[in-house]
Amino acid sequence: MAQRGTITYTHVAGNKAPGNTQYYLATTTDIIRFYLFDEPSSEGMTPFSFIDQLDRTRLLPAGDKATAKEWAKRFGLKSWTYVRV
Repeated sequence: MAQRGTITYTHVAGNKAPGNTQYYLATTTDIIRFYLFDEPSSEGMTPFSFIDQLDRTRLLPAGDKATAKEWAKRFGLKSWTYVRV
């Protein structure tokens, strides 16, 4: 499977342009797992599962922290982190 494109919802004026940095949603447990999903809908109905390794060919990357945070909200996550690559 080919790597999926990076999604960025916001770019605040004055901040440097988005680069090649990607953010992946992950759990906050001692053994980190990654959230596997298609782009989350704003209605919060997007199903997700977990994978145990950072497989960039399967995971959907966010282009900035704000987008990763928006996805976490859409999933209703109360505890999450992101991994920056």
